[in-house]
Amino acid sequence: MLWAWQKGYTKIYYNVHDYSLYWLPLSLVIAMLAQETYYYWVHRWMHIPSVFRVVHKWHHDSHIASPWTAFSFHPIEGLLQAIFAPLLLLVLPMNVWVLVTWLTIMSISSVINHLDIEVYPRWFAKVFFFRGLIGASHHSLHHKQYKYNYGLYFTWWDELVGTESPSYEGLFEEKTEIRKKQYVNKELQS
Repeated sequence: MLWAWQKGYTKIYYNVHDYSLYWLPLSLVIAMLAQETYYYWVHRWMHIPSVFRVVHKWHHDSHIASPWTAFSFHPIEGLLQAIFAPLLLLVLPMNVWVLVTWLTIMSISSVINHLDIEVYPRWFAKVFFFRGLIGASHHSLHHKQYKYNYGLYFTWWDELVGTESPSYEGLFEEKTEIRKKQYVNKELQS
């Protein structure tokens, strides 16, 4: 990818004024939505039993997810996940700093999703945009139930296609209530 970038084969650019300034956030949103769609369907494909045993089981050997699980892949799965960004950057113009932002969001999101500790506050479930973010509660159910919650950043595909776990809302409530009680107990002890 670096070679392709250096030779000018990618659409990565340095000067923020090469495109309208509105393109900076728009290119990030387009990339994330395109990656979400790609990932959702590839992830569902990896759950076909014959494919799962060869490609995706390695990742699911962590029944209780951890940040290390976020980066534990069979080489074929790693390639399937890693190939998306370079291919997209062949056709989608993106400022180098937007690319760095996107890669950072990818990494942080992946770690948050594999924490098995809910970091999002309870009120997230009541706000439309935030309700659509995948967190630890959502993804931990994927590691336990296998047939639900295939998304990467957002719950939208799971909701649209009917693959969101029916246990998600209850687990989110439970995990955020536990965290709230721990916080209150800690405050009372202080």
